[in-house]
Amino acid sequence: MARTKTGDSPWLLPVLLNAGFLQGAVYVVRPMVTYKAVDMGADPWLVGIVGATFALAPFIFAIQIGRWIDRGNAGRALFYGTLIALAASVGLIFVENITLLLLAMPVLGIGHLLVMSGGQTMTGNLSIDRNYEKNFGLLTFYASLGHAAGPFLGGLVADRGDLAVDVDSAFLLASLSFLVAAIVIWPLFETKRPVSGTKEKIPKGKVSEVFAIRSFGSAIFVSGSVTAVIDVMLVFLPLLGRELGFSVTQVGILLAVRAVASMMVRLVLEPISTRFGMRVTLNFGTVFTIVATVAIAITGNYLVMAVLMFIVGFASGIGQPLTMAWVSRISRPEIRGLAISIRLTSNRLGQVVLPALAGVLAASGAGTIFWLLAGMQGLSLVVTEKSLGKGKNGNTETDTEAE
Repeated sequence: MARTKTGDSPWLLPVLLNAGFLQGAVYVVRPMVTYKAVDMGADPWLVGIVGATFALAPFIFAIQIGRWIDRGNAGRALFYGTLIALAASVGLIFVENITLLLLAMPVLGIGHLLVMSGGQTMTGNLSIDRNYEKNFGLLTFYASLGHAAGPFLGGLVADRGDLAVDVDSAFLLASLSFLVAAIVIWPLFETKRPVSGTKEKIPKGKVSEVFAIRSFGSAIFVSGSVTAVIDVMLVFLPLLGRELGFSVTQVGILLAVRAVASMMVRLVLEPISTRFGMRVTLNFGTVFTIVATVAIAITGNYLVMAVLMFIVGFASGIGQPLTMAWVSRISRPEIRGLAISIRLTSNRLGQVVLPALAGVLAASGAGTIFWLLAGMQGLSLVVTEKSLGKGKNGNTETDTEAE
C-alpha cells in the first residue's frame, strides 16, 4: 500500500500541500463561475464558452511555459502560478459582466497551468524511478483532497437557500486558500532539478523530439480524455443540478463525492498498477467511467446520482496519476518539463473543445453532455489498448525509450 511518508523527500510535502490548497480553491471558483454566469443571463452555450476560456490561454502558452520550467524554474512556476491564481480569484469578486468573466478565467487558467507544470516537473525530476507511481499518486491524492473540500465548503459558504447563491463569499474563501498555497510553496522557490557531476548545457527542447517518443501521443490522448470528464462535470453539473432542482450545497456534495472516490483509489493505485499493469488498470477505470457517465445521463434521482459520481470518481481517478507517471518515465530529464507541458496542453485542448461542444449539446438538456463524455472515454479505451496491448503486462518501462 502507498505510504504517505515524505521525510526522505523534504521537497515533496510543500508540493503536496500546495496542490491541495490550490486545487481546492480552483474547485471552489469554477462551479461558482457557472452560477455567476447563469445569474448574469448566460445560456448553456455561453456557459460552455466561459468554461472553455479557463483552458484557452494555457493551451496557447503551455509549451513556452514548459521550456521555461526546463531551465530550472519549477519552483518559481509553483509560486508565481499560485500568486496569479490568487489575483484572478480576488478579481472575480468585482466582476459584474460576462466580458470581464471571460477575461478573468484565462488568468486563473494560466496560474493553474504554472502550478501543475511546476509541481509535476519537480516530482518527475526529484523522484527516483521506482517512486514515480507512489509520488504521483500522492500528488493527485492531495489534489483530490482539494477537489473534495473545495466544492463542499464553497457550496456551504455560498448557499442562501431556495437555489440562491452568494458567489462572492465563495470567491473570498478561494482567495484565502490560494494565499495559504503560496505560503507553503515559497521555501521551494529556488529548487532546481539535480544535475550530473559534470557541467552540461541543457539543450532547448523540441516539440518534435517529444512527440517522437514512443507511446507519447497515446499517453496525452488518454490523459486529455480523463481530464475532459472531470472538467465538463465541474462546469456543467451545476447546470444539471439547477435543471433537476438540486441546491448549490447538494451539487457541491456530488462534486465532493467524486473527488473522495478519486482519493480512495489513489491510495491503493501503486499496488494495483504493479499487480495488474498499466494497460489493465487504465482500461478498468475507463470502462467503469463509461458505464457511470451513461447512467448519469438518464437518472434524475439524487441518491442514485451520488452513487454514480462515486463510481466516476473512483474510475477516472486512475487515469491522471498513471498518465503522469507514463509521460515522466518515457521522457528524459532535460525535456521532461516540456513533455509534461505538452501533456497539459492536450488536457487544455480537451478543456477548450469539450466544454464548448457540451454547451451546444446542453441546449437539449444538460444530461446529453454525459453521452459525449462516454463517447470520449470509448475512444480512450481503444487508444490505450492499441498502445499498451502488446506488452506482457501493460507497463511502459520496457518499450518507451526514445532514441
